[in-house]
Amino acid sequence: MKTPDAGATQEAQPSIATTLAPWLTEVTGDHGPFTVERLSGGNSNETLLVSSPTASRVMRRPPAAAIDASAHNLEREYQMLMALSDTHVPVPRPIATAAQPTPGGPPALLMEHLDGVSLTAELPPQYPAGALETVAYASIDALADLHSLPWRTLGLEEFGRPDGFLERQVRRWQKQYISHQHRELPDFDIVATWLDDNCPPSGEAGILHGDFHCDNCLFSRTEPVRLLAIIDWEMSTIGDPLLDIGLMLGLWGVERPSPCAMPKIQGFSRAPGAPTRAALAQRYENRSGRSLEHLNYYMALALWKLAAIVEGAHLHFTTGDLKSEYAEALGTDVPLLLAEARRFTEAS
Repeated sequence: MKTPDAGATQEAQPSIATTLAPWLTEVTGDHGPFTVERLSGGNSNETLLVSSPTASRVMRRPPAAAIDASAHNLEREYQMLMALSDTHVPVPRPIATAAQPTPGGPPALLMEHLDGVSLTAELPPQYPAGALETVAYASIDALADLHSLPWRTLGLEEFGRPDGFLERQVRRWQKQYISHQHRELPDFDIVATWLDDNCPPSGEAGILHGDFHCDNCLFSRTEPVRLLAIIDWEMSTIGDPLLDIGLMLGLWGVERPSPCAMPKIQGFSRAPGAPTRAALAQRYENRSGRSLEHLNYYMALALWKLAAIVEGAHLHFTTGDLKSEYAEALGTDVPLLLAEARRFTEAS
């Protein structure tokens, strides 16, 4: 699915593949032998490429340092993938999930492997002219299609609590932030107060991916450029789907300040020729039938919520429980996220 991590080698501990082998054989009928390789990305959950002489598959499991239980819920991800498998929204085909695929081990989710690329700082050099627009519109169209699905008929009636969803958000993520607060970030409380005071009426409920941006999509490696799958569904629920559009557009394009938070996320969207935030918002409205009258609110909420979540990863970095460039960069990325969220509140 995602590309192999350039800094990772094939698992040095054959015991990982060995201990997984009985479960893998049980759920796939494949007798291996298996190899395990870490894939890049997957900051919420660890993503592994599990290969045998006959097939490649992807396994997801929680990281050693968990940020929040809701960010690592593989059973929910499996349920959502199963619900979406027969729709026109592209997702990887789920294979199996287990609370403990190895004795005493963490939970895991196994799914098909798609040979695609996750787009971050720039587009692949082999992409043709005009690919940036193709990627942008394919992402927006997939999001609009997701939000238009009849979730009740997909067996998701009990998947979330859509009533009062938007009104609960500030309280929910304030609690999350306070649980791992370890430095003073004044913009957090300033934005929280504005969000509380300016909450718009919720529209029709829909499926919410929960972490939608182009990094969580897989695109074809070569032309024709097309969206192969939306991935990383562990934060999905039923709620106000405009929170998805808020995150994607909040992290989009040349409208962002410099420096901006998490600059690699959709970094390609700041290249010449990228559709504007306004153009993508209009396309979403036309395709979904949903109004983006309060887009600034949703962009502020999305970036504020993201800051509340990933500040936990920065705490783990300061304590030495999480060592990565991503976690270290949150020292500046979280304040920048909150500053960008505050700009949206001031522009409303």
